[in-house]
Amino acid sequence: MRRQQGAAAAAAGIGASRLSGLARTALVTNVLGIGTIGDAFAAAMRIPNFLQNLLGEGALSGAFVPAYSSLTERDERAAGRLAGAIATFLVAVTAAAALTSIFAARPLVRLIAWGFVGERFELTVTLVRITVCGTAVAVLSAWCLGVLNSHRRFFLSYVAPVVWNATQIAVLVGVLAWGVAGADRATALAWGVTAGAVAQVVVQLRGVWRADPQIALNFRWREPNAAGVIKRFGPAVAGRGVLQISAFLDLALASLLSVGAAAAMAAAQTLYLLPLSLIGTSIAAAELTELSRTQDPATIAERTSGRLCGTVFAVSGVVAIYFAAGGPITDSVFNLAGLRTAIADDDITLIALVLGAYSIGLVPLVASRLCQNVLFAARDTRTAATIAAIRLAVSLVVGAMLMLPLDRVLVVEGALTGFGDIDLFSLESTWSLLDSAIRSDPALPARLGAVGLALGAALGAWVELGLLRRAVLQRRPVRASMPRQADWPDQRLFGGALGRHLVPAAVAFVVGLPVTLVLAPLPSVLRAALAGLIMAGLHLGCGLALRLPAARALTSQLSHIALRRTQPSHGAAHSDALAPEDQPPADDNEGGLAQ
Repeated sequence: MRRQQGAAAAAAGIGASRLSGLARTALVTNVLGIGTIGDAFAAAMRIPNFLQNLLGEGALSGAFVPAYSSLTERDERAAGRLAGAIATFLVAVTAAAALTSIFAARPLVRLIAWGFVGERFELTVTLVRITVCGTAVAVLSAWCLGVLNSHRRFFLSYVAPVVWNATQIAVLVGVLAWGVAGADRATALAWGVTAGAVAQVVVQLRGVWRADPQIALNFRWREPNAAGVIKRFGPAVAGRGVLQISAFLDLALASLLSVGAAAAMAAAQTLYLLPLSLIGTSIAAAELTELSRTQDPATIAERTSGRLCGTVFAVSGVVAIYFAAGGPITDSVFNLAGLRTAIADDDITLIALVLGAYSIGLVPLVASRLCQNVLFAARDTRTAATIAAIRLAVSLVVGAMLMLPLDRVLVVEGALTGFGDIDLFSLESTWSLLDSAIRSDPALPARLGAVGLALGAALGAWVELGLLRRAVLQRRPVRASMPRQADWPDQRLFGGALGRHLVPAAVAFVVGLPVTLVLAPLPSVLRAALAGLIMAGLHLGCGLALRLPAARALTSQLSHIALRRTQPSHGAAHSDALAPEDQPPADDNEGGLAQ
């Protein structure tokens, strides 16, 4: 029951933070636009995000959480010393990296945004120097998350980013209210990013010390426990570093495309990563803590297979909705439900197409998080890092090959023109960059080069899942609790049920696409809402018809929520209805979202 509550609490916290993040990104895109200023801000955020993601949550999850979770069960005082040592280690490393970024901002921007010149380049440099100031503090938020998650206090750690998002939203509202224009909007927002990072850490510190009063900041980095975490931290950082380098190279390649490509990719990624955070990360966060404590190989195999099927069922439904109703969804979000129509229709079409391309890789991306958990729980961060490097190579090669011809395709009044001009055998007309004057002119139509980069990322995600699957099933265990191949159901990672869990999404898409087209005369908000509800209902109904455990678990969860709301005054009867002994026993292999 506690494990189910952990995933639910993580999902609730992540849901609040991601929805507030969606509101923030929608407002940022709407206020800064898809153009020079939007590109500069999207590029400037890469460096602080790089440091935070490189040294923060992902690396800590692989290196710190398993060791700290295990130690809290045996020696609370030693666990407190370990947490304190890792905190000072993170601050020292990130402070040095932040200072370096401030003084070397100009060469760093040239390194990550090859195609930026003139106003775009200078504005990006200014924004980098401001936003990187809060990076060292922001990494402490990931340390707080690791401590709180290890004590199964998932909600606070994942809801804290709401403060960061709210700070930026307040700045943007103030910018509009006071009539701030041009690049000054981006500068004000950059200061909001730094202030929000400080506030995000402050709201978590009290919860951290209540969870573990034994924490004492220290510099005992050579003690065995701390040294072991720091040693594993290297491969974990390498794995995260590969992904962050991939993001940098994506930006560098996008900077060589037409103006607005970087901003369009940043906008699409917000919607693309929403289900990953709401569904994948919430379950993965709770599972890593539990797998680190589990010693039975069969239990690890059964739990992981079940969770994989459950997350695939849920995420594939979101992918179907993105495919069928991506246009009205992006229009509703980034034009603020029609309240402030600042993004042109062709730019909305570009964002929707980039979102669709990214979504092809959403299912393997979520599944890979759970596969990595099995390796991390076995104290193996090196394998995931190697596989991430392979994913990076595939994504970049395929993305670079596709972006050049697709940047010749224009979006004009909602239609795509230029495919007929692509000559795959012409190096000069297809496999070379457009003239700099054409790429830098914001008055010209949007182009599809960003879609090529998104398709490369999607293919790389599928390659990563395939390699992680082989690593989990076939590698020799590092410790006793690492499952051997024979422990997995039917010798398969998904227990042989992957296809069945994708069928409902296919049905929802086949029905949802014509429904979205029929609803075209309606405003985008209504089209997105109606099409989304119809497809979600079909997805769940088909899952129930196929008797998928994930669909049954989700239906049961929704029924309990409805029961609580319809019977608020019948306290005793309500408690009896929901008493644990009256509920069906939880099956760890069902993989529902409630688990």
